[in-house]
Amino acid sequence: MITTVKHGLTHCWSRAQLATLLVVLAVLAVTRPAIAQEATDTAPPQTPATANASTEVGVAGNAASTASEETSVIPGLITLAMVIAVFVIPIIIGSYLAKTWRIPEQGWRISLAIGATLAAVLVLSTGELKFGPDLSGGITLIYELQDTSAAATADATAQGVDSSGQSVSEKSQLVRQLIGALGERVDPSGTKEVSIREYGPDQIEIIIPQASQEELDFIERRIYTAGALEFRITAAPNFAQNTEIIELAQALPPSQNEVMIGGRKVAEWMPYNMDEFGPVDQPDSRTVKRMAGNEPQALVLMNDGLDVTGSYLQQSSSGFDETGQPQVNFVFNEQGAFRFGQLTSRSLPNPSGQKYSLGIILDKKLLTAPSINSKITSQGRITGIDSKEEVDFVVGILNAGSLPASLNKDPISRETISPTLGAETVESSKLAMILCMVISFAFLLFYYRFAGLVACIALSLNLLLTLGVMVLFHAAFTLPGLAGLVLSVGMSVDANVLIFERIREERSRGAALRMAIRNGYDRALSAIIDSNLTNLITAVVIYRIAPDNVKGFGVTLIIGTIMSMFAAIFVTRIIFDVAERLGKIKDLKMSQIIGQTNYDFMGKRGIAIVGSLILIGIGLFAVVDRGVDLLNIDFTGGSSVTMVLKDQ
Repeated sequence: MITTVKHGLTHCWSRAQLATLLVVLAVLAVTRPAIAQEATDTAPPQTPATANASTEVGVAGNAASTASEETSVIPGLITLAMVIAVFVIPIIIGSYLAKTWRIPEQGWRISLAIGATLAAVLVLSTGELKFGPDLSGGITLIYELQDTSAAATADATAQGVDSSGQSVSEKSQLVRQLIGALGERVDPSGTKEVSIREYGPDQIEIIIPQASQEELDFIERRIYTAGALEFRITAAPNFAQNTEIIELAQALPPSQNEVMIGGRKVAEWMPYNMDEFGPVDQPDSRTVKRMAGNEPQALVLMNDGLDVTGSYLQQSSSGFDETGQPQVNFVFNEQGAFRFGQLTSRSLPNPSGQKYSLGIILDKKLLTAPSINSKITSQGRITGIDSKEEVDFVVGILNAGSLPASLNKDPISRETISPTLGAETVESSKLAMILCMVISFAFLLFYYRFAGLVACIALSLNLLLTLGVMVLFHAAFTLPGLAGLVLSVGMSVDANVLIFERIREERSRGAALRMAIRNGYDRALSAIIDSNLTNLITAVVIYRIAPDNVKGFGVTLIIGTIMSMFAAIFVTRIIFDVAERLGKIKDLKMSQIIGQTNYDFMGKRGIAIVGSLILIGIGLFAVVDRGVDLLNIDFTGGSSVTMVLKDQ
């Protein structure tokens, strides 16, 4: 009676699952057109010009719309078929097999195992394995904020204040803002998969995968270019009100750039565009010049009190001037237009016809200084830029906005991996993984016979599921990640060995095969969970605190550990139970190199403790003796070059 009730409940549960999934699929099929219609209804309204254009091509538009609707149905059908393949088909197959083999209690287990396998195969067949920069090629850069000192920062951090007087929380917030701004500059669309993260005090790590040298140079320039745009009046020598400021400026030493009057900055020396203003010894009515070391500089007034900067820009775009030369067009917002109008209206030509020059400054470099003929408010242009590429670069910088803090031009660390070296590493890793699997399979089949075959299936499934989850979550494989994958495969073997040895012990005590299988799994379960749980804790810690080039080890170890437990405990148990119920196995024969032992290990614990202490002491002495030589270049700094030689 109890068996009949259990069978009835199992069939009801399977039918309930199938009915629920069919309802979900029906809801998806019904709501998909509604969602599409809602998206169409919430689309922004057409402008009049757009509406007129649509009216003129109404017939063609309707035909295109119909074709688009027909085309949009295909991805929906493919998605529906994939959902059915992953969820519905495994339930049908599992229920059918359980009913055919007369083991209804195994129906949901078989369905889950088949569903997980099909899902992994489907994800791998439709997705793509991603590799990190150490395998696919790319560059890892570590930049430091300008005007920071590592020693001063370290001392100040202990007191909660950094070397610039900012609190640690303020500096951390500044770095986070800088990371967001760099992301908008380097990868605004998110397609380059550039990783930007806080690396240390006043440091930022930027990982750029799969990029050519030209792309890397372009991205690097966008990183260290602050994008601070300013509009200032230049210190023209032909205006009497500038005489005092110019005399003070010319009396400054080359190392000092700021001109101060009454504790207030009134002017500043800054580098200028040589093509626009010429060498220092060439007079220019727009400004005065000097040579500071090897750098030519021009004097710009800073006493306008308006501070018209790029923060007031509404948009910028590239264009061409009257002579066909490239230029940057810009438009101010309302506040910027007011300030710009005030600045230019104060600097109109005097009655004698002398004109002021509007200095256009980008990152403290004077690019050009056009004459001011009339009041300018909402829009203007920047000329004097050599090429269209340079104009596009400036436009991109201005549209992305200035950085909240500047980075040093040269990174403190640069690690470049060529695609060739990455491909070599991937091929070597594939070969190592294949050899590892082949050797493991051979040993398991030789030593554990049928149980070894089950373990081989679990190993293959573990690898398949791990790769499938990595592809599903778009996780990138790194070199440490491959090491974590190999380790998870080894742990899966370890779990199977524990189970098989427990089963062997139960059989040696005279237990029946079914009882030996049940007790073997039950008694090995605690040891397997303990070992895998400690590995999971370690992997989570690595993922949380390790840098990105090591974090991949934690990712693959977490996924691999979970999948290995599923394959080694859940799936193998199904295979053993089904094979035993169907009478396919009458006994589990296994090889045994070491038979029954009778050695007093605990009686020798004193010798073992002393030997362990001696080895620990030798290791500590070796660490102290080597000193700094024990640390790799990652800790000591320096340059490292890895090359791959071509076969002749």
